[in-house]
Amino acid sequence: MYFSDEKERPVGSRYEGSKLLRKIHKSHEQLKRHNPDVVISEEPTQNLLNLRRFFRPLDPGCQFFVYPNKRSYSFIQCSDAYLATKIRKEFNGFVHPKLKSSHQPFVISFVKNVPEKGIAETFRPDGLAVLDNYISKDEEKTLTDFIFSHPKVKMLKHRAVLHFGHEFDYDTNSAFRETEPIPEIINDLVKKLKYDGYISAWPDQITANIYEPGHGIPSHYDTHSAFEDPVVSLSMLSDVVMEFKDGANSARIAPVLLPRRSLCLIQGESRYRWKHGIVNRKHDVDPRTNRVIPRQMRVSLTLRKIRTVPCKCPWKEFCDWDREGEMGVPKSGNEAERLEGSYVADVYENIASHFDETRHSSWKAVKKFIDDIPRGSVMYDVGCGNGKYLIAQDGLIKIGCDMCNGLCVIAAKKGCHVMRADALKLPFREKSADAVICIAVLHHIATLERRRQLVEEILRVLKPGGCACVTVWSMDQSHSEYAKMRGNKDENEAIGKGQNPGKTEDLKKNKAERLKVHDGKDFEQQDVLVPWVIDQENKTFLRYYHVFREGEAEELMHSVDGCQMVSVEKEQGNYIFVFRKS
Repeated sequence: MYFSDEKERPVGSRYEGSKLLRKIHKSHEQLKRHNPDVVISEEPTQNLLNLRRFFRPLDPGCQFFVYPNKRSYSFIQCSDAYLATKIRKEFNGFVHPKLKSSHQPFVISFVKNVPEKGIAETFRPDGLAVLDNYISKDEEKTLTDFIFSHPKVKMLKHRAVLHFGHEFDYDTNSAFRETEPIPEIINDLVKKLKYDGYISAWPDQITANIYEPGHGIPSHYDTHSAFEDPVVSLSMLSDVVMEFKDGANSARIAPVLLPRRSLCLIQGESRYRWKHGIVNRKHDVDPRTNRVIPRQMRVSLTLRKIRTVPCKCPWKEFCDWDREGEMGVPKSGNEAERLEGSYVADVYENIASHFDETRHSSWKAVKKFIDDIPRGSVMYDVGCGNGKYLIAQDGLIKIGCDMCNGLCVIAAKKGCHVMRADALKLPFREKSADAVICIAVLHHIATLERRRQLVEEILRVLKPGGCACVTVWSMDQSHSEYAKMRGNKDENEAIGKGQNPGKTEDLKKNKAERLKVHDGKDFEQQDVLVPWVIDQENKTFLRYYHVFREGEAEELMHSVDGCQMVSVEKEQGNYIFVFRKS
């Protein structure tokens, strides 16, 4: 569907004349950008652009092609050109009564062709395999009849479940409590899997899920510490689209069709780095063809092997196993230096060029701070990055420093005065600066003592009465234009949130003490790894951040001798605070 940027129009209203022509032209331009192979037609054809499935009453035989990746249009292939003409005449430019009042009118055009290939299933996570027709119709009926008739089926909010071998614990996302033995009918399936070479160890945790049409399962990891590789899933009675989401890049989604009677092997990277889930909806879009397919009752059978030795997968940032504290929140200076070296210094060396391409605008509060510095003053930029605050010819004597050699080279080529230096050991004389700015640096320092040391270094180089402006990320991103809406969560079924198997209190403690890859939603803890994505190169890097809670900056400043807080304000999810050397 095409939706304009105009205000809401009343239900039943219609675009007319030149306004409709402008909307049609705009939708055609959008189509050319996204699908240059699709040709607009002035003559009636059986293909219409921009229709929804409630138009089917006018043409029961029509087929829909939908773009789930946030395209604002769809295609419909009508039974013939006559019905296509009838539908277009009735609905073009019209807000149908079945639509909500917030919808825009339909903008409908004939096209000579629809896209030949699906555009959604352009990639799959490494290690993921889908095997069509793994079981026969008779085997499917035998398995589903057994599951439907079992007396111990348990109802959850969005599905019914049945466990064998060990019961899956949805609080810890592990399975250590023995339950009903695995029945022979499922053991026959296991024998087939072993014979075909898809598994090597006998699974000891089996979950059967029964989904009504429209129901799904939240996006989750199958916990590293709880289960071995692979996780095996058999789909029965209905096709379904499972979404795989890159744990280091929440915008990277791979919709994968799981056909009826297919076997899905989730292993390697797809198992350890990617989340998987099924969206609650009554229709899916086949990612291979973009055709709309209705869901029916579906049964899945998931087979897992309980892990008995520590996980040693290469995806340690996504692993919940302790690994002797390697991915824990640093408690000492040595641990902090190691973490900052791997997840700050090394990362910026790798992303320096891309960072420069994406960092040009200035924070309003920072610009105001600089504008208020008397002309002729000396200003240091600690952590100057690509030099964006050093470039302006504003009558100040400005010198920058940064730990990243790549960024220093970039800034120097722009004519900036820069040097490579550690922010905790500044190469400047005491009391030599009238002002200092330190933008987006302090939140990369991994312990309180080291953050305090950075503030002390800034004070050391400031003249008495001199001021500094420091910015950090806020834990509360609710008023940031970059904040993403938090999805609805079912706390009872938030699969994949568990930590090491065992005691619940140990799990909670372990979670709080471990670094976590930020998923683009609200921050759940202060010490996180935040993805930096370079789409052109299909690369993702993880940067360490300590995001600041409300009042934390003030506490830090008050703990440093000679530091006098001047102001704190918030701008686009950042705390910007100014302090003076007393």
